[in-house]
Order: sequence, then C-alpha cells, then structure tokens
Amino acid sequence: MEVGCGGIGLRTSEGTVVNLYFWHIEREGGRSVRREDFLGRADSRLAKRELLRRMARYNRRVEERLARHAAKLEQEPERFEREARRDPAVF
Repeated sequence: MEVGCGGIGLRTSEGTVVNLYFWHIEREGGRSVRREDFLGRADSRLAKRELLRRMARYNRRVEERLARHAAKLEQEPERFEREARRDPAVF
C-alpha cells in the first residue's frame, strides 16, 4: 500500500511561489497514482487553510483503512494471505 499527501508551491523562474497545490496518492485500476489539486494562490490564507484541511482528512482516511487491514490480518491471517495473492491491491 502506498500512501502520502502534502503541499506543493509552484515557483516562477524568479523563485517566487505563486500557486498552491495539494498532492495525494490514490488507487486507480489497481495502481497507485499521484494526483495534484489546485487550491489557489500561494499567498491566499484560504488556500493554505484548505491544504491543512485536506491533509488532515486524507490522513484520517488512511488511518481508518490501515486499521481495517490490521484487523483483517489479526482475525483471519490465512484468508487475508489468499486474498493478497489473488489481488495485490488488497495491501
């Protein structure tokens, strides 16, 4: 399982940060894909607040997913191993 998220500031050739993006890893068609969502200008307080809100939401979602996987491993390790061999995206 690949997880991750963060913020990116797009810089001009002079080095000034002008735009703010939220990046995150999502599953698509059995593969991990990095997505980038435009949030606004880098000097915008709303864009910075939205970045923090999205990072917190992403992390909560990942924690819940990992907890479900851990519970499966602890309760039914043999079945989970069979599922993982059949579909590597289970991890």
